[in-house]
Amino acid sequence: PSSIEIPLSYDRRRLDEAMKKIAGNGLKPQEILEAPEGADGPAELKYRAHVAFSTAYDMLRQLEQVHNRRKAFVYISNGYDFNPFADSRQKANNERFQRFSRTGEDDGSSSSDTNPFSNQNNRFAEADLIAQLAELTRQANRANASLYTIDPRGLVGGPDLDEKIDMVEWQNHVTSTQNSLRTLAELTGGIAVVNQNDFGKALKRIDAETSDYYIVGYYSNNPDPLKKRRKIEVKVNRKGMNIFHRSEYRLRPPDTPAVKK
Repeated sequence: PSSIEIPLSYDRRRLDEAMKKIAGNGLKPQEILEAPEGADGPAELKYRAHVAFSTAYDMLRQLEQVHNRRKAFVYISNGYDFNPFADSRQKANNERFQRFSRTGEDDGSSSSDTNPFSNQNNRFAEADLIAQLAELTRQANRANASLYTIDPRGLVGGPDLDEKIDMVEWQNHVTSTQNSLRTLAELTGGIAVVNQNDFGKALKRIDAETSDYYIVGYYSNNPDPLKKRRKIEVKVNRKGMNIFHRSEYRLRPPDTPAVKK
């Protein structure tokens, strides 16, 4: 909703001014239940995630132009769940369908519960989220950037009292959103700051990790250009050391040669 984008800059005054204009506008559970359904789940949720992922991807491509140094990408988000409150959404959808059937009106947001493949659409939505998270982490690894994800919700409790959400569904939703942030961090060598309220401690840890680090150069022992996915493993002999590093990287697809006319 803020629609603010600042190019990579060392000018902190520009960043401070931009941060003052940031406004969050996340969907509440009741708004998700009442929103029109797309072919593969809540369309508004997917659109918002697409905007966030697209913006992050573009920034990572800019960071890729900065060579020979480690980069930190602080990603602040509530996390992602493309299939939230599935049972409650289906129940609300059925109620709308029955109501409009009696009145003879239809706003286009309801549908009959007669399609045996409706649940498969939701599974496709979950697979779509996994694919998009993987694409973002691959670009981060190509840019030598670690994603440090921060959930501004802090320690998450139950839903608001006026929200008609089953507690089990709520916990599943919270877990899914937090796991999406953990995935982004763990696959890029960063850390996920989720389900905690001490942001100061977490930010100090991020500062320490990005201020003191080693850059290790090496040649792959696999010359096969068709082997796109490469695993990374780092071992040290000193006892009591914890090593944080990305687990793999993928070769960039070759550029498509121009077609001669």
